[in-house]
Amino acid sequence: MTADNWHLIDDLLLASTRHKASDLLVRTGDRIRMRINGAWVSVSPDKIPPPSRDMLKEMISHMLDASFIKADVENCRNLDFQYSLEDVAHFRIHVMRTGNNFGIVSRVIPKDIPTFADLRSPPVINDICQNRNGLILMAGATGSGKSTTMAAMLQHIVETKPVHVVTLEDPMEFRYATTHKGTVSQRQVGIDVDSYTQGLMDALREAPDIIVAGEARDREVIQLALQAAETGHLVMATVHATTAVGTMQRIMSAFGLDEQDAIRERLSENLRAVVVQKLLPMKGGKGRIAAQEIMIVNSVIRHFILDPDRWSEIPKSMEDGHNLYGSQTFDQHLQRLVENGEVEYEEAKAAAVFKEDFAMRLGLED
Repeated sequence: MTADNWHLIDDLLLASTRHKASDLLVRTGDRIRMRINGAWVSVSPDKIPPPSRDMLKEMISHMLDASFIKADVENCRNLDFQYSLEDVAHFRIHVMRTGNNFGIVSRVIPKDIPTFADLRSPPVINDICQNRNGLILMAGATGSGKSTTMAAMLQHIVETKPVHVVTLEDPMEFRYATTHKGTVSQRQVGIDVDSYTQGLMDALREAPDIIVAGEARDREVIQLALQAAETGHLVMATVHATTAVGTMQRIMSAFGLDEQDAIRERLSENLRAVVVQKLLPMKGGKGRIAAQEIMIVNSVIRHFILDPDRWSEIPKSMEDGHNLYGSQTFDQHLQRLVENGEVEYEEAKAAAVFKEDFAMRLGLED
């Protein structure tokens, strides 16, 4: 991006990175808003007047032109693409129609991939990266930092191992250097490959050691991911779920009743770990930190997966296995974050799975 073709949207995106915002929201006739430390902050209209419909169209056209994407802005109802400011950051852009006007939602993707230390990840995340095959599921709600944690894991793997990783992304987010022991072939759905399904079928012919399958959202993608795991690859995928057990239930829900037993058996044999996370504001407004539920599939968990009547026992087994395996429930991790002075009690309680029991964990009366 040169000074000759710099645009207001570039200033806004630049400002969002300087204010350490995770998201930028620009809508016709509305104040400019940024999400900072999990809370939306609006920019005074005296500083930046709410943009008009034509200004939004210009912003969208500018980003599309710079990204070499052709689209009829006036007639589009939604668009997803990546946009970059050189030497600053990448941005995941979503364009939406709202009230027959336009809106832009931008998610900041840092230029530098964070390390485990940057993310304050527990040592077990490094241990999970040592798996050579099987299935690893990364779960959480939209905006919970799943992509960032997975990128940190991939970065660590390619820095330390001579492996070939194939990723399927929509859109492409973090970029991986070619100077590491391992290498990453990134394929963007819609540009490099037609679909996740086609990308997974292709990946099995692309000499991968690791496949990042994108979102495990339907039966066909899940089947192919399991197949790849069964044939000796390490497969990583994301799921929209809020607990480890909920993640497995989400996978199971893609299959019919007559397939449930077979899928449970395949999961018990191939699932290596489930990591679920939520982002919480840190004490003193110092940023956000991930609270993580981590299920390591050991012999006990594997036995429970096979028997749906015992899935309710999995959280207790995760808590009991913390010292030996590094597993933990959300509430267990939230308790430590409060005790370590990193998160306020009220924030932790609001994020707890069993809110009524959380005060007792800390020896408090509620």
